[in-house]
Amino acid sequence: MSKPILISISPNTDKTDVLLSLKLLFQPWQWQKGDQLQQLKQQLKQYFNASHCWLLNAGRSALYLALKSLNLKPTDQVLCQAFTCVAVPNAIGWAGAEPVFIDTLKNGFNLDVEDLKRKITQKSKALIIQHTFGQPDDLKAIKKICRKHQLILIEDCAHSLGAGYQGKPIGTFGDITVLSFGRDKVISSVFGGALLTHNQALAKKINPLAKDLKPPSLFWTFKQLLHPLIMAIVIPLYFTFSLGKALLFLYQKSGLLTLPVSSKEKQAQISLQPRLLPNALTTLALHQLKKLEKINQKRKQIAQQYQKVLELPPGPEGSIYIRFPILVDQPEKLISLAKKQKILLGDWYRPIIAPKGVSLKRVGYRPGTCPHAQAVSQKVVNLPTHPKMTTKDAHRVIKIVKDYVNH
Repeated sequence: MSKPILISISPNTDKTDVLLSLKLLFQPWQWQKGDQLQQLKQQLKQYFNASHCWLLNAGRSALYLALKSLNLKPTDQVLCQAFTCVAVPNAIGWAGAEPVFIDTLKNGFNLDVEDLKRKITQKSKALIIQHTFGQPDDLKAIKKICRKHQLILIEDCAHSLGAGYQGKPIGTFGDITVLSFGRDKVISSVFGGALLTHNQALAKKINPLAKDLKPPSLFWTFKQLLHPLIMAIVIPLYFTFSLGKALLFLYQKSGLLTLPVSSKEKQAQISLQPRLLPNALTTLALHQLKKLEKINQKRKQIAQQYQKVLELPPGPEGSIYIRFPILVDQPEKLISLAKKQKILLGDWYRPIIAPKGVSLKRVGYRPGTCPHAQAVSQKVVNLPTHPKMTTKDAHRVIKIVKDYVNH
């Protein structure tokens, strides 16, 4: 019997992560404070050559603090890429500014530098780039533009921890670096994020914003520690008479599983209240950080198989491929066919500002302003590259894609 291949349900979590979560559940005195916080800060500062690091409860909290430190006014604009998650424009709005969306390259997933040039105005104060799917943006051109227009460059590395550009780590080129340790990111602590900078003037503005933050409640931390254990039950049963899906639904309805994006966030109806990353989740993040090189090497190997057999051109040098994107007609049909073979493919990002149910009007996106990104969002399918994938698994995925495309 074929095992289930799931792209988004705790793809990085292995037995050691589950056992660590179980151990931490019985150590409540370690949940909020402990030595792991300082260890993770030091390791991240060293990796990104940063002088300051703040650990937050989510990547969106880190992005919000970064933007809040810029003292933005309602008339100020922050440039960001279309074909993204609602967390990005929400953070801009919560910080008091207006998001301006930049188109992607034609049939591409990162921002179009020429469209960026066209949309910069006197109101533009910062640019957020996201290295979509772990594929580096054109940093040489982008840095030149930011210097010319005095834009603060924020590298959102939620997809790209461990990726490189011209021999340097992604995340070392901007004024501010934002990380996410969400459940389906490069490394995971279920929820979590980090904010880093080497800019002393920015650090002085961020420090007062972070000084009085507190960790989330003990119950919230308890729920996140439960997550890897619950997924260890759900994943093997996901396609067994839909038992795993039913269990997942029940856990979500019971409140034991925290949704990655709430319904109110989709409607931009709440303001963010950042919290500190609790020590227990820091411990999970550190455990996966130790495996970063191994995890990313596996991702690249799987991506190379997809590129070779599906006869696709290689992506930018230094890519890590948190997911491997392809463009097909009627993507939902391919996703449906894969489900019948116990394979769950991904749909980052459909719609253009994801996830499904986001109010484009409320987050400030005007249809038609980013035509290439809109076209891509209607055709994209993500193939899994996570470290639990085997060569045999990759060829199962490839067969389904080839059969669909050639049918």
